[in-house]
Amino acid sequence: MGRRRLSKQVFAVNDRLKHLEQEEARVSAELDYHRHLADDAVRDAAVIGSSMHQDEAERALADVERFERALDEIDHRRAVLLHKRDRLLDRMDPFEDHF
Repeated sequence: MGRRRLSKQVFAVNDRLKHLEQEEARVSAELDYHRHLADDAVRDAAVIGSSMHQDEAERALADVERFERALDEIDHRRAVLLHKRDRLLDRMDPFEDHF
């Protein structure tokens, strides 16, 4: 595969990594928000003790878990992309030995 094609692929992977970074920032902010809501809901459930508040706390904790899983998925996707970029860069190295 030619150097130009490899370069384009590296740039495409870098673009995907940048978008992933932006997605991670959004999901992280959502997670922080839901953690605060869950803290309040758990506290209310403990103080008030009604089944309605306990249900609300469970839903809030489930939301936190959902966003934590989303961040884990982003980490996995980043690792895959970084591995792909490393492989592409390794394939480019022989071209640079000639200059």
